[in-house]
Formats: sequence, C-alpha cells, structure tokens
Amino acid sequence: MSKRYSMTLYLTGATAARTGDEMSGPALLLVGLSVTGSASAASALLSAITVSAAVGGPVFGALLDRAARPGRLLAGALAVYCAALLVILLSLGRLPLPVVLATAVCGGLLGPALAGGWTSQLPWVAAQEDLPRANALDALTFNTASLAGPALAGAVAMTAGASVSVVVSLALIALALPAAWTLPMRAPAVRAEPSPSVVADLVAGFAAIGRARPLARATLTSVVSYVGVGMLVTCTPLLGERVLGSTGSGTFLLAALAATSLLANALLARRPGLLRPDATILAASSPSPSRCSSPRPSRPSPCSRRWRWPERRRDRS
Repeated sequence: MSKRYSMTLYLTGATAARTGDEMSGPALLLVGLSVTGSASAASALLSAITVSAAVGGPVFGALLDRAARPGRLLAGALAVYCAALLVILLSLGRLPLPVVLATAVCGGLLGPALAGGWTSQLPWVAAQEDLPRANALDALTFNTASLAGPALAGAVAMTAGASVSVVVSLALIALALPAAWTLPMRAPAVRAEPSPSVVADLVAGFAAIGRARPLARATLTSVVSYVGVGMLVTCTPLLGERVLGSTGSGTFLLAALAATSLLANALLARRPGLLRPDATILAASSPSPSRCSSPRPSRPSPCSRRWRWPERRRDRS
C-alpha cells in the first residue's frame, strides 16, 4: 500500500471515470439520433463502442496485471478513450458512417479500463485490514455512476444538446486522469515471476472460470442478460420520445432502473444470507425481458418500431 496515495483520491477518480462511462453510452446514442436522424445508425454507433469491450476487457486486464506501473497504463487508456469520443463527435455527420463506427470500435476496446480497471488496484491502495471496507466503497461508486450517468446524459442533452452531453462525459473521464496516473506501483515481489505471455494469462483465466462451475454459470448468465440490457439502452430514447415527448428524457428510465438496483444492493448488503449466489443471479436476470414490455400489448412498442422512427418524425413535420 502507498502511504502517499489516499483512498479519497482513488474514489474520486473511480467515480468520475465510471460516471463518464455510464454517461457516454446514452450520450452517443442521443447524438447519433440527433445528427443522423436514424435509429439504426445511432444503435450501430452504440453497439460498436460497447461490443468491442468484450474483446478489450480480458486483454487489457491481463496487461494491467503485468504492468509495473498500472496507473500509467490506466491513465493512457482513459486518455485514448476520451480522444475516441471526441473524434466520434467531430466526425459524425461529416465522415462516412463506417469510418465513425471503426473509430468507435477502436475506442471501445479500452472501455473496460473506465470501470473494472480501477478495482484491481485496490490491494495497493488500501491496507489489508481495510480491504473489505474499500471494496464496499468501490462497489458504491459503480452504483452511483449507474444512477448518475444516464440521468446526467438526459439532463444535459435536454438543456444544452446531445453534443454537449458527449463533451461532459469525456470531461468526467478526463477528470480521473490524475488519480489514475498517480496510482501506486505494484510491489516487486508480485512481478517476480510473470507469465510467459499475455495469451498464457488469458488461457489461464478462462480455464479458471471453466473449472469453477458456479463462476461459469454466473459469467454465462451475465453475458446473456447484458445483451438484453444493451438492447434496452438502445430503446430508451425512443421510449422517451413516445411516452415523455423527447429522446433525452428516455435516459431517465435507465436512472430509475439504477435506483432500484441500488435499493436491492442495500437490502442484500444488510442481509447477505437472504439468497444464495445462484438464486440472486437468477432472480436478477429473470425479470429483464419484462422491463420493456408494454401494459397495452395490442399496440406496438417503440422498440419494435425503431426502424420507422425517422419517417414518423418527417410525417409530423
């Protein structure tokens, strides 16, 4: 543990980066709708920057574990992600869409650094006896970011425009750079015997998941359920446009979901033995398909009509 690095600085950086991360997805979706007028183009933009994270996450994690100065690597990833958001914002509507999508894919490879890259540094930030409390505070930053990010994206988009929402999200990520850059060095004993290669680290990690059946089930369930979460994020601006009158207001639906998640986590924190881990994952995933369902099934939902949204706008105008 570094005596010069405070837990407050860590929490400030992690909260800023994670809030910017949670804000950037809805903000890009809103600016894509605003600039192109096409729900398909906007959803493709969001998909490009999020799907590539599935590839970048394990690779970046392995590199972070091998780095002597992981803070420098984390800060570099944050800076490149900010640059990618800025390039996307400046090129959208000016360059061909495939070029913009390629930029989003490249930037998305570093997306996991914004959230998970911080947690792995906790053993070098907090003392061993303080790790349980540090982990609890770190988990709280995830909940805070998931609540504040989408709400902030919608509020800024409605008051100042979708482009400003993207700028605010990358500014929040940039605020985390000093905290990341100054993270403590890894102890030499930890780096004494590195794995032969990054590929070997990845193979060992996936093998460990496969050997632990509960972990494998949890991982598979999370991956499948988050495909649905991604579809829900794509639908929220269209739900907001239909129900609340503006695309930006739809992001408040994500904030409402995050608020209920925060309450559920608070309950489970007070009563950790209430559900078994497998039961908790199943209970959390099962209601997901109903979140976007309409109370009047005879009418098509905005999610099912998203490809016709631009035409509806032209008809009204």
